[in-house]
Amino acid sequence: MSMIPTPVIADNNPYRARYLANQKMKPRNAFERVAWQFMRYSGLALVFLALSHWGLQHLINSVHDLTLDATISRWGIAGQTATLEIWFWRAYYAVLLGLAMMHGLNGLRQVLYDYFHYRPLYWGFMVLSTVLIVFVSVAGLAVLLLGVNAAATGAAVVR
Repeated sequence: MSMIPTPVIADNNPYRARYLANQKMKPRNAFERVAWQFMRYSGLALVFLALSHWGLQHLINSVHDLTLDATISRWGIAGQTATLEIWFWRAYYAVLLGLAMMHGLNGLRQVLYDYFHYRPLYWGFMVLSTVLIVFVSVAGLAVLLLGVNAAATGAAVVR
């Protein structure tokens, strides 16, 4: 019966193991470190924002009161002088929209980088995704900042 030699692990030394445990992982570059931190902090903020939005829409307000009038009371009418309350809700939803879009694009970037090894395909999907996300974000911010068009409110109500 022959014995299979076991490889000698250089980290059997407890001092070396303690040294290795104290070493920090270094990202590929500074951008990856910032992107990693952004995902953690934006995810934490999005949990708070999404839960507060859900609580506002479903617990504080009834789901039966989710009407265009309720939206107008929070966002204001286009051309109307905005009060502090209207600016608060506009800022709240702008932060929610912006963080969600950037968090999603960063997550998509990481997934595409891991699975698309053909770089032109990776960059093509990233450019297309970025253009779509910028378009949706700009349209959403325009609606938030301009308010609801009072003339079109009758056409927007589905009965």
